[in-house]
Amino acid sequence: MKRNLRDLGIIVIVSLVIWAGFTYFSTTTEQQDLISLKQEAEIADYFNEQIFREFDSIDTELTDSVMHVILNRLAKGMDTVSYEYDIYVLRSDQVNAFTAFNGQLFVFTGLIEQTESAEELAAVLAHELAHAENRHVIKNLVKEIGLNSLILIISGGDPVVMQEITKLVVSSGYSRKLEREADEYAIKYLRDANINPNRLTQFFLKLKQKNKSLPSGFEWISSHPALKERIEFVSENIGNSVEERAIELDWSSFKKSLGQYSM
Repeated sequence: MKRNLRDLGIIVIVSLVIWAGFTYFSTTTEQQDLISLKQEAEIADYFNEQIFREFDSIDTELTDSVMHVILNRLAKGMDTVSYEYDIYVLRSDQVNAFTAFNGQLFVFTGLIEQTESAEELAAVLAHELAHAENRHVIKNLVKEIGLNSLILIISGGDPVVMQEITKLVVSSGYSRKLEREADEYAIKYLRDANINPNRLTQFFLKLKQKNKSLPSGFEWISSHPALKERIEFVSENIGNSVEERAIELDWSSFKKSLGQYSM
């Protein structure tokens, strides 16, 4: 009888351990959903204070108009638009673009200078929009610093902590899983907006060929893992050819206007 009770006790303990482990991992995979959009907007306020201390924003009528045209075009390819998106152009030689919080996207002049058309920039931004729509920034931060720390940031806004958060958001890459998810969505956004998804792979390849050693300024390439693998994935999943409809912008004139803000 005692042996039976002991065996039963062991079974119960093992079952509880398995249940606890399952509950823990199930919960942690959904922790980003515990940060509401309202809380995300609060984080965005703290983040913007930090980012605009470090970088100058080019806030001109022409820049705002160009970003608005590209964003509106991409929105036509999106099934859902979760935020009121804003795209900020930051003065920096870095070849970089990143998604932040509450629908805010940032692109550096260094990246724009590397593009040859509005469609190329649209392809980069489609990828960043996919990160935003899938809340990849929140997922990444929960993974890196934990849910409790993120909640403390919302309530306190400690400037030292926000400085580290800014570094993570600007320069840290995503996992292969999240990058692939963003690429899948970006392909769809571009196709449905009548922009050739190959614009994304063309931009990847052009930067890689021009800068084979990938110097430190090329964060958008170096912070995205397995570039070759992602180029192949996008190329293989584009599907049928797309009849591209040009984005009606004078791209060379726009890039020339940014020249006065070069570092």
